Amino acid sequence: MGKRYLYALIAGLSLVAAAQSAHAIGIADCEKPQSGKAEVRSNAVDPTPDIDKNTAADACSQKSKAMPAMQIKATPVNTLTTGGATILNKAIKGEIIPQSDGMLHADLPFKYRIYRPDAPNGDTLVLLHGSGQDETSLVSFGAKIAPNALLLAVRGRVLQDGSNRWYRRLTPISFDQKDIRSEAKAFADFFKQAALQYKIDPKRTTFLGYSNGANLVNAVMMLYPDLVKQAVLLRSMPVLTGSTEANLANARVLTVSGATDQLYAPYAPALEDMLRSHGARVEARSIKSDHGLGKEDVKVVSEWLSGMTAQLKKN
Repeated sequence: MGKRYLYALIAGLSLVAAAQSAHAIGIADCEKPQSGKAEVRSNAVDPTPDIDKNTAADACSQKSKAMPAMQIKATPVNTLTTGGATILNKAIKGEIIPQSDGMLHADLPFKYRIYRPDAPNGDTLVLLHGSGQDETSLVSFGAKIAPNALLLAVRGRVLQDGSNRWYRRLTPISFDQKDIRSEAKAFADFFKQAALQYKIDPKRTTFLGYSNGANLVNAVMMLYPDLVKQAVLLRSMPVLTGSTEANLANARVLTVSGATDQLYAPYAPALEDMLRSHGARVEARSIKSDHGLGKEDVKVVSEWLSGMTAQLKKN
């Protein structure tokens, strides 16, 4: 549906035709709706957040009847049907091969899409999806929280167990450190090239990552502290081991954890402490949610971004 929607936009089809073809998706997780039916969320979520089937079952073991972890790739929701504040009237698909020094995956490009709003305000939102998703998965979410920002939606280059990822995992909570550093470098190089190509102002850019994508963002911050000035980390945990000398005094960060996210929520304080210990200004929020994203995430992130925009205008 995401591709059909983009093609419709590019081809200049009418808003009515696009809306009629749209449909919402249901997301199943550990929280079983009272109605007994699959809950319908306003945006796609990460169906496999750095976990496997056994881990997902263990995490939900206290439920009367645990639901199995989803292994299919989430389908992005059409912005028109989910109440997006603006119509994204142009999508540019492309690939950029980052600068390389012969490290892992260096020969593979980052696939991305650029979405331009009707009334751009000069801000940019860089979207990094969760495990098993692609560059279109967070577009609807991004359009809601920053309706006048240019969206740069990027796809992770690693394919593991049939899922798109940003780095390789070893266990649900331990990861290939060489791969993290390699992909962090590649992503930093990619963004620098994209910023030049599309005239993106790094000072007015927010990096928004979800789950696996958020983890890559916090690793990039520690390894390339001058790159990320503002970040939103949804359902994130620290993944980089070893110490760094990162100075994050100029970075503003919002972390949003789900109170019932049994795998990632316990690591949220460690992530916040890590960022603060390096000088970042961190606002940490815990909401009534599991690992999935929902309306409360839209509200919290929208309010935070609005506050940051107002503060930048004053300065």
